[in-house]
Amino acid sequence: MIRKSTIAIASIMLVSSLAACSSGSDKKPAEPAGATNAPKKDDIATKIAEATSKPVTINVFENSSTYTQEQFMELYGSQIKKKYPNMSFKLYSANKANGGGTLPDLIAQGVQIDLVKVSGASFYTLMADNKLESNVNDLIKLYGVDINKWYPAVQQQMQMFGNNKEIYGIPNASVSMALFYNKDIFDKFGVAYPKDGMNWDEVYELARKLTRQDGGIQYMGFQEGYGHSFPVNQLSQGYIDVKTNKATLNNDNWKKLIENFARFHRIEGNAFIPSYVDPFWKDGRVAMVAAQSAGSWAFADTTTINWDLVELPRFKDAPKAGAGLQLPFYAIASTSKNRDQAFLAAAYIGSEEFQKEFAKLGYVPPIKIDNLLDVLGKSVPKLAGKNLKAAVPLESAAAPYAFNSYFGQVPGFLNTAYTDVVDGKKDLNTALREAEEAANKKIEEAMAAKK
Repeated sequence: MIRKSTIAIASIMLVSSLAACSSGSDKKPAEPAGATNAPKKDDIATKIAEATSKPVTINVFENSSTYTQEQFMELYGSQIKKKYPNMSFKLYSANKANGGGTLPDLIAQGVQIDLVKVSGASFYTLMADNKLESNVNDLIKLYGVDINKWYPAVQQQMQMFGNNKEIYGIPNASVSMALFYNKDIFDKFGVAYPKDGMNWDEVYELARKLTRQDGGIQYMGFQEGYGHSFPVNQLSQGYIDVKTNKATLNNDNWKKLIENFARFHRIEGNAFIPSYVDPFWKDGRVAMVAAQSAGSWAFADTTTINWDLVELPRFKDAPKAGAGLQLPFYAIASTSKNRDQAFLAAAYIGSEEFQKEFAKLGYVPPIKIDNLLDVLGKSVPKLAGKNLKAAVPLESAAAPYAFNSYFGQVPGFLNTAYTDVVDGKKDLNTALREAEEAANKKIEEAMAAKK
């Protein structure tokens, strides 16, 4: 059984990982400097032993006001310490009441940060904007980290931060989207369960069949977590042009993505619900939800519905494109006085040894692991028998897209445009045009503030 604190950590990690998408290049990621002629295993072991021979405290920053030292140690620190007994960890969070604060505040106070937990655009706001990025290609070679074990989409995302040349950290998990469904509702109305490989049109037809009233209860065929779905969208559509710093919302791709979901809510009785969580997991009134997957499975310990999941449906004209990936990772800070040790700590979190144990909690690794499905979710009894291979499309993930430090100014306007459309307040063209105009104004204000 997973302890409650571990579940809380997982939830925090997923929330912080929103919008982790990246470069849209289909090119094979460049090898880190010196990747060829890799050092021998014995030499690597000697170098690791030397680097970890003396006591050292690694200062870690988590951009969350609720994250605690105890949580970090339970999920990561204690396991690293078993591997490297001389390593200790001090967690700094955004909670000023507990001696933390914003990253700039801590830097101003003279705190020497070693590791920073980032995800997607937060790399720019936390690392690049504070000039903390540190290329670790040299350490990747020195300590024999094989990035070829990363899935191609993972390599693309990690290398996009350094213009396909540099790498600034090690990913610790991968998160995406899946289609969850309530077997009880399907059984009640005699409808066949969803299956992997479906397209959105097929799911739409299922939703029509399952949206009905029965026994005074309004059952709904489909709801979606749009705030998670849009950042990892299957069309690889970004939010901002990184060359011009202009929002990219008013285009055919976003229209297609929004219309795909909006049509479900034109089914009579299947009105849009801002939060699907209780209607699906607690009340059992929703048949299917497109929701974030492969991180915290806390709901599995509390829900009473009979559920399972399948891969996120594909667009009929793009049958091979799954959802994109969110990649939380530990970046090594340029301020670190323990650069090698911080890197080794992050590398251990991203290693097969650690990730095999992590996978038992239901997390999908960012690296290729033999027989992953034999261990995935094994420490969570209520995940037994679930179709967990559908949790993250590691082999078929949509190509990532580019973003920068101004990315964070944009998603809120897209989300508002979406809710305005599904609530019938605005037509799609007007909503996206106005959202793009408002986002551009916000970006201009943010740019001016930096001058």
